[in-house]
Formats: sequence, C-alpha cells, structure tokens
Amino acid sequence: MKKLIIFSSIITMIVPLFALETHSTQELFYSYLKNDSDIRNLTIEAEKSQLSYDSTKLNNGFDITLSTGTIKLSTTGSNSSLNISGAGVTATVPQAQNLKLSTSTSMDITNGENQSSSTRLSLSADIISGNSITRKISLMKAERTLLEAKRKLENAALTAEKSFYNELKSLLNSTSSLITAESNLYKDTIDFESTKAKGYSTSSSTYRLAQMKVISDQHDIESQKRELARDYMIFYKKCGLEITLDENTDFYSLIPTDLQKVTALNIEDFDADKFSTTEKALWNHEINSLSRSAEKNFTLSANSGYTFKTAGDTVDAGLSSTIGGVNLSAGISVPVSGESKDPTYTLSATISPMTFLKNKNKQKTNDLTEEQELLEIENARSEYETTVMEKKQKLMELDWTKSTNQESYEMYQELEKEMKQYYQQGIIKESEYRSAEVNVKNYKVKLASNEIDYIIYNNELQTLFVNE
Repeated sequence: MKKLIIFSSIITMIVPLFALETHSTQELFYSYLKNDSDIRNLTIEAEKSQLSYDSTKLNNGFDITLSTGTIKLSTTGSNSSLNISGAGVTATVPQAQNLKLSTSTSMDITNGENQSSSTRLSLSADIISGNSITRKISLMKAERTLLEAKRKLENAALTAEKSFYNELKSLLNSTSSLITAESNLYKDTIDFESTKAKGYSTSSSTYRLAQMKVISDQHDIESQKRELARDYMIFYKKCGLEITLDENTDFYSLIPTDLQKVTALNIEDFDADKFSTTEKALWNHEINSLSRSAEKNFTLSANSGYTFKTAGDTVDAGLSSTIGGVNLSAGISVPVSGESKDPTYTLSATISPMTFLKNKNKQKTNDLTEEQELLEIENARSEYETTVMEKKQKLMELDWTKSTNQESYEMYQELEKEMKQYYQQGIIKESEYRSAEVNVKNYKVKLASNEIDYIIYNNELQTLFVNE
C-alpha cells in the first residue's frame, strides 16, 4: 500500500491556494478522495479479501476435530445396553505431507459389563501426491485475491487523483479561454478606437462592424464567466465543499499557486516484469503450471496404526497408489495379543482403461495451454516496449511545451512591463496595455496547466505497473 501511504502524506499538507478561498489544492484533493464512492467500496472489498485470506490460511493449517461419535442407550426390562461408535479425535497437518493422526473408539456395554470394544490409532501421510502443491495453490490464489484487491484500491486512488487534476486542468483551460476572449476584446477595442479616429460616421458599416465586434466580445466574456462560475461550483461540490461565484469573480485569482512541482518519473526505472500486463501473464503461467504439476498420474500414500480389541490387539499398515487408470491398495494386520497369531492381508485393484486416454488428451491440452500462456507473456513484453517508446516521446513533448511556455511567459512579462511604462507615460492607450497584460496571464495559466500535465503523466505511469 506504498502509494496510498504517499497519498496520505500528501493530503496532510495545508497551504493557501485561492485568494478567494482558504482551501489548498491538497485539501481539495483530500476532500475529493473522501467523497469518492468507488474508493470507499474498494476499501471494504480489500477488508473482505483480507478476511477471506485469513480463513484460507486457517483451512490449510493445523486442524483438529473432536467427535463424541454415536451413543445409543437402550433398556429392556431389567437389561440395559450402551453402544458407542465413532468417538475419537482427528488431527491434520497439511503442510507435513498431509499428515493425519486419528483415533476412534467403539464399545458395547450390557448391564454394566464390557462385551466388546475396539480402539484404533492410525497415522497416514502422502509419499508422492499433488496435495502439497494443491494446498500451495489455494494459499497463493487467496493471497493473489487480497493483493489484487489492494491494487484495485491503489489504482482507484490514482484514478481519482487523475480525475481531480483533469477537472482542475479543464477549469484552467476555461480560464485560458476567458483570458483569450479578453485579449480579443482589447484588440477589437483598439481597432474600434482606430475606426473612430479615422472619422467614420456612426451609421457607416465600417463603424458599426467594429462596434459589433466589441459588443460581441463583451457578450462572449459574460457567457464564459457564467459557465466558469458554474463549473467551479460543481467542482467544489464534488470535493464536498461549497463556494459561491458569479460573473463578477476574478477568475484569474483562482489559478492555483501551490501546485506540486513534481519530477517526471522515468519509465525505464520501473521493473519491466512489474508492467501490469506482463505481471498478470507471468502470474497466470506460474499458477497454471503449478496446477498442472499437481495433476499427478502416479501417487503413493502410506498408513499405519494400532488397534485395541477385546479379542486381541493388532498392528496395521498399508499402502495405496494410483498409476494412471489403475488404483492399487495393500494392507496387513498383525496380531500382537489374543489367540490368533496369523496376519491378515488385504489387496485390491481397479482399472479404468478410459482414464489412460483421458490423461493423454489432458496432457496435450495442457501443452497447448502452456504454449498460449507463453505467447501471452511474449505479447505483454512487446506491449511494454511499445509503451516505453510512447511514454518517452510523451515526456519529451511535455518538456518541450513547458520550456516554450516558460520562455513565452518571461518574454511577455518583459513586454508587459514596457507597455505599462508607455501607458503611464500616455504613449499608448489602456486597451493596448491590457492586450499585453492578458498574454502574461494566459501563459501563467499554461504553466500551471503544464505542472498538472506532469502530475497526470506520473499518475498514468504508476498505473501501468504494480507493486509487490
């Protein structure tokens, strides 16, 4: 959850943002995240996945079961009988070759006398089987589900961050359009003043056309201000905050001055195998390879035990095996007390010819599936190389845009200072000075927009890769 920790440290920074409001950019961002329903829902899903993972570990860990068995009590006249069957304890340790220790007891008591009893102690374990791999797969899948839930939460936070800054950038673009409209007004005003100075009558088409341009520019500015005020109020509402604006608001004062100046991340600094598409393809191949290895055509397990009986105790041992479509089992029970001294042998075998054919087809299917998985990995690595090239080109464009905007901003700053002096000296008209002034404002907005572009670039880059 490293990215979320970074987010938490970021959103605690409170610095002044707007001249009109006291909310900083990061405070707005924090409120924006807080009001994101997807993040709240995915937080719950991550908690549920954690509980599911904990349950899976319990299911695949040490287990013990106690049983009273079946107790049957009956009375007939002066006779009474008590029968107990299946009482016992079973302990299982899956991680130790599926080791299982169990004991079970059965007895029959009539009129208080033990007529017969049997207690069996047994110990069994796998020698060759896919159970340990199956257990590992179960734990890996549960862990993967938890990991993906956390990643979804992280990506949701990154997506929300991107949405926040995209909306903020949209507001800046609208502000830039407003400034451009003001620039057009000043230029058309200069033209109108020039028309009047040339002596055109107020009824002439030249005079009226120049005048209509100024009036049209004024209406356009008023319309853009109303729309921008509405968009700002909607944006604040999404952040869970209230703000009141109108067309008289100085929207230039709302340009954020506390935007983080981030350093662009280098895509080549990321682990290529952590590219989300590649990582997913590698994971699928790994888990499916384990699943295929768990499907063993040959298995072998052993069991041993000691049975206490009224007629005599016995030591028991046995083996069971599967070879393709053949199931074999063998056992021996050796008396150690009582009248009988002869061991008892048990043997069994079953064969299913169709199983051999099914296993053969399944192996071919597994080979083809593995080939597909390797192809997916190859395609993912190719996608990574293409993405590296695209992102490096994108970063070059961002750097070039920022450099040219910074150069233009500084140039217009110098020009604006000169024009201000000329205006104060009465050499030029106010509209000419204002025309230069709006260019400075416009490029200041563009520079702020550039900073947002870098934040979004880093954001997009992070979503392309996964954490451990």
